[in-house]
Amino acid sequence: MLNLKAYPKALQLLMQTDGTVTELIKLLANEDIAVVKISEDIINNEEPILFRHIYLQGKVTQKNWLYAESKIYLNNLPKEFVSDLIDKTIPIGTLWLNYKMETFKQLISQCEEISHETSKCGFAEDTKMLSRVYHVFNQQKPIMEITEKFPIYRYKGLL
Repeated sequence: MLNLKAYPKALQLLMQTDGTVTELIKLLANEDIAVVKISEDIINNEEPILFRHIYLQGKVTQKNWLYAESKIYLNNLPKEFVSDLIDKTIPIGTLWLNYKMETFKQLISQCEEISHETSKCGFAEDTKMLSRVYHVFNQQKPIMEITEKFPIYRYKGLL
């Protein structure tokens, strides 16, 4: 894992939290945050899996605060949850709260990386980002694998 001490405090918090990232970004950005869906594709091999790409974006400033890729195991979630996830733009953490889902998050990796494709992650090419990957479980069943990417420059001086 990364030694996070060299990064802004705001990013240290985001990289360590197992809480609702959207709410933390809302506090740090000092504005409401919207989920902007980039793409959603359901692959149905043996079990349906939703591949979802989103930004968390300031509603007023339209700044992208986070880019996320999620792999979601639809058979391991309530049908209503899946319906809300696909049909609405509600943050995943809010859905967990709305459905009173107990979750366990297992951090898999953290790294610093450089963006290569502006259109994919919403940040200028060569932007330094902190990235983390974690698995989410409910009742000991895997429900998601989430990759989150935070542009470092956006969080400097926030705390």
